[in-house]
Amino acid sequence: MTNDSPRRRDGIASGLFWSFGERMSAQAVATLVAMLLARLLDPADYGMISVVTVFVSLCNIFVTSGLGTAVVRKPGAGPADFNTAFWLSLGLAAVLYGLLFWAAPAIGRFYGLPALTAVMRVMGLRLILAALNNIQRASVQREMAFRRYFAASLLGTVLSGAAGVAAALGGLGVWALVIQSLSNLAVHAGVLLAVGRWRPRFQFCPARARYIVSFGWKVLAADLVPGLQQNGRSLIVGKVFGSAELAFYDQGSKYPALLVDNVNSSINSVMLPAYARVQNNPEALLGMLRRSIRMGMFLLGPMLVGFAAVAENFVRVVLTDKWLPCVPFLQIFCASCLTRPLETCCHKILLAVGRETAPLRIIAAVNLTAVATVLAAAFWFHSILLMALGNLLVTLVSLAGFMAASSRYVGYRLGRQMEDILPSLAVSALMGILAGLAGRLPLEPLPLLGVQMGVGVVSYGVLSARFNRGPLDEMRALAARRLHKTP
Repeated sequence: MTNDSPRRRDGIASGLFWSFGERMSAQAVATLVAMLLARLLDPADYGMISVVTVFVSLCNIFVTSGLGTAVVRKPGAGPADFNTAFWLSLGLAAVLYGLLFWAAPAIGRFYGLPALTAVMRVMGLRLILAALNNIQRASVQREMAFRRYFAASLLGTVLSGAAGVAAALGGLGVWALVIQSLSNLAVHAGVLLAVGRWRPRFQFCPARARYIVSFGWKVLAADLVPGLQQNGRSLIVGKVFGSAELAFYDQGSKYPALLVDNVNSSINSVMLPAYARVQNNPEALLGMLRRSIRMGMFLLGPMLVGFAAVAENFVRVVLTDKWLPCVPFLQIFCASCLTRPLETCCHKILLAVGRETAPLRIIAAVNLTAVATVLAAAFWFHSILLMALGNLLVTLVSLAGFMAASSRYVGYRLGRQMEDILPSLAVSALMGILAGLAGRLPLEPLPLLGVQMGVGVVSYGVLSARFNRGPLDEMRALAARRLHKTP
């Protein structure tokens, strides 16, 4: 049986089906909850939670990045590897939570938000829950048993969303966001523990720990640098422009990020172990890479372009007029995320073939660019809009770096890259123009939003059938296999 056999392709298709289904269903619920909470809560509540989330997210990168990827990639990884990675992750989470607990009062004083101390100390418990969840998720990835993860993610999202909305209706303000965040991870970890095959045991192997750390720190560094860049930007926005502006900035970045996560996380959670299994077969590896990029661009392109086209009506109808200042940020972040499937797929394949240092060099260049744009926008031009626009320049640097590295190390030449991304981008752009023109009709915001969405969906389907049939046929074939597969 070859490395790219029908059986293997069916396993990857099944993984993509359940992983993408998990992301779509969970994020659909999460998006609905986010919209409800935005209507119920004030921007000031989001401003405070945004500051807290920056610090918790930075610590969370140390807990979740690298260790799980190391055991997914390691040939012949067994229970001892998972147990060792689990205790490394949990120990690190406990140390970082202690630091957050101790630093919370000083951070509150720095931002002029005394109430931040208690919120940060409670929100910091995410680190412990993330450690419990991280290696369980790696075990599911390793087995490509994404049906189990589907159940855990969806249940956690539904229950936590209900808890958050109930707390907001009860007048708990910022604590509604804390309750939603913690309960999501708690339910998620509990369900994975109940349905997963691996159970944590008191087992720690120094030799295995050395392997996990030696590989994991490179992945951590690759994730940490953009994490520092992204969260550092939020820290500067909160301090220089105030927590209210930070709320609008973060709200504008949130929804494009949700769309990107829907596509990127599902595809790459399946493709990383798939890449690793055929890392010694260049032809199969390149074929998998191209399919994942084509599918990612086909799905993500119209979502982001369409969302940018309907942004103002979306905010008026869904979030209410109090959030209108976030519209330009939303449109800018949609544009800066457009090529993310190519960047992240190339990043994952470089890890799979053992080229861990290449992403580090690229990300170093990306973040030097990001730091320069952030500092110039904040302290020279004093413009939060220019700070957001800096993301477009950062995206171009990242895109160029990963395109060059994948061409050099994987044989994914520039011509093939253009073949895989340009058709979906061109069709998405045409769809966005049509949806934008529909937005000029003399209608109230709600029916106008419906008209724009209808125009977008129909035009993208028609244009894809005419000019971009390859990914469309792949999606149809995948759906047909799932619908007709016997139990």
